[in-house]
Amino acid sequence: MNAEARAIMSPRSGDTMQIHNWRVIVLMSLLSAGTAWAAPPGAPSRGELSLAGLKLGDSLALVRKKLGKPQSTTGAPGDHDYHLIYRGLRIEMTQPGQVLLLESTSPDYCTPSGLCPGQPLEQARKRWGEGEIYDGDDEGILHYGVDDDACFLQIQPDPSRTSIHSVAFACP
Repeated sequence: MNAEARAIMSPRSGDTMQIHNWRVIVLMSLLSAGTAWAAPPGAPSRGELSLAGLKLGDSLALVRKKLGKPQSTTGAPGDHDYHLIYRGLRIEMTQPGQVLLLESTSPDYCTPSGLCPGQPLEQARKRWGEGEIYDGDDEGILHYGVDDDACFLQIQPDPSRTSIHSVAFACP
């Protein structure tokens, strides 16, 4: 290695300092690589399973307290297929009156990390990787397992497959 390759410019005076230890050069080059060595994105955490201040397992009373009366419903409270529909938000309830599924089609209802319908689909991929598209799925819905449990997060793209149409999750 010649003297020029071993020299670093001093930020104050323009003088040069000699580097006598090759390990410093290697370390500096690794640090400058930065994101090239970053770990791939991982699965969403259980904490991401929240929309409109609600999470899976919350009670019907809490849903009504936070969001008020829904625009419409299907089924009846206590039914297995009881759905509450708000503008841009669909909530499915279980038989004992707990939130089973949350789905947002509105940029008003985002995940805690800020993933929202209307954003580029690439935002989901940056956070959690490519996701899994099930065989026979013509819509290209991205499925992500959550941590090590049965919960999942789904990202449905718009017809152009460039933006997020909806964000949904459940723990069946």
